[in-house]
Amino acid sequence: MADDFDLNALTRPLGADFLREVEDARRAAEQAPPPPPSTIPMPDFRPGCIARFRCPLECGWHHDESTDPGPMGPLLLPANFTADDLSAAMSSQAEVRGNNFRLRVELAISEHFDAAHPGR
Repeated sequence: MADDFDLNALTRPLGADFLREVEDARRAAEQAPPPPPSTIPMPDFRPGCIARFRCPLECGWHHDESTDPGPMGPLLLPANFTADDLSAAMSSQAEVRGNNFRLRVELAISEHFDAAHPGR
């Protein structure tokens, strides 16, 4: 291992600093605006990492979506990346994958409503 490698730079703060950070994040979450409205109903979770989204009108239709996003793509990091750079790159990928999941489910529900429940 290289002599200039600083393992402490890659670890999270521990003890009182960590607890203060968690409490600050909790308070910020309480003050955050609510998420935007969504047409996605609460799913049932099936064996095999499957989320089943049922029609809110209870017509029997459902859409199954895998909750396993698969392997992450390559991370683009600067040459002298820090733990914050790594966290930001991973968070960015997670956000894109989450948005894609939401869009697929919303599209499936929208297409179902157009076909089975026109005008609703």
